[in-house]
Amino acid sequence: MPVRRSGVDRAVDLGFAVLLLVCGLRYFSRHELAGEGILVLLLAIGTGASYAAAVLGRPGGGLRQTVGLLLATGFWLPLTIIAPSFGWCAFALFVAVHRVLRGRAALWLSAVIVIAVSLGLLIMSNGQDPGLVLGPFFGGLVLASAYAALDRALSEQRRLNRELLEARERLARSEREAGALAERGRVASELHDTVVQRTASALLLLETDGLRPEGSSSSVEEARETLREALVETRQLLHGLADPRETAASLTSALSAQANSSGAGFEVVGDERPVPEAVAHALQRIVQEALINGRKHAAAATVRVTLTYFAGEVGVDVSDDGRGFESGGDGDGFGLRAMTWRAESLGGTLTIESGPGQGTVVAAILPTPDEGAPS
Repeated sequence: MPVRRSGVDRAVDLGFAVLLLVCGLRYFSRHELAGEGILVLLLAIGTGASYAAAVLGRPGGGLRQTVGLLLATGFWLPLTIIAPSFGWCAFALFVAVHRVLRGRAALWLSAVIVIAVSLGLLIMSNGQDPGLVLGPFFGGLVLASAYAALDRALSEQRRLNRELLEARERLARSEREAGALAERGRVASELHDTVVQRTASALLLLETDGLRPEGSSSSVEEARETLREALVETRQLLHGLADPRETAASLTSALSAQANSSGAGFEVVGDERPVPEAVAHALQRIVQEALINGRKHAAAATVRVTLTYFAGEVGVDVSDDGRGFESGGDGDGFGLRAMTWRAESLGGTLTIESGPGQGTVVAAILPTPDEGAPS
């Protein structure tokens, strides 16, 4: 995860460089550059180079910064024990370590830093000045505890921020769904007060015509049956607009009802599961159109609807043993083009297998990317 440096981080980095330089000048003003002094110089150079490699260069290098600061700490620990003057660098190093580590790892490394400073001061005082040792030790413990409390507070704040963002997303989604539901209700009311009422009136007139002694002509009978079917389908559509969740309660039951009303057989393959509302609606319309075509044109003795649940997909097959047709002939009308459009608009496919005297199979397969949506 990238680590971003703030103004405080830059101040800490600059402070560490200044402290390391001052401590080095102080040490070598009192010691020669020989023997132990050479080791101190090498450790100081290693500490400074590792720290510089961590904080300089391309921003956002989280791994580089973490490794560099840990290496700097590794060089500094023996340095401050050998030369306690470098213990002053602990303040900046302490803050830098908490920049890249969290939780127990940061606390353990902080404890090691405190112990190293205390051990270096103990060696420097030859064990004669407990106050010189205990002061930094308890001060470091207090500082580590404060950082632990701050880390917990920041973690809690991040958690609350995530929950707030999730709550805002849920609220926005609920508002969109409520708006869509309200618009569905408005459209359903308008259709009921116009299309449904006028269709019902026209059907009533045709029904009255059938009460004449001589009865109705075949054309009127056909028109009456067509209007009756249209009225039923329109009311079903209005019911779906008013309460889409109830209409989409079960794709299986919806297609089964369609098949039964047309005298077709029905079969389900696979484990039934919810599918998105748009997919359920498209499949119902495809089955409806295929059944109407079969009834009008196929002269079939047997029609069968098969609903298949695949992994990540759902498909329907409508097959009949009717007269069939040549591709590009009378079968390629608006209804088949509409079925193809419904399937392809949702990322699916629709295939039609037919031939003269061989019956017809209409097969549609649609993806179900949102398995948890109501269906």
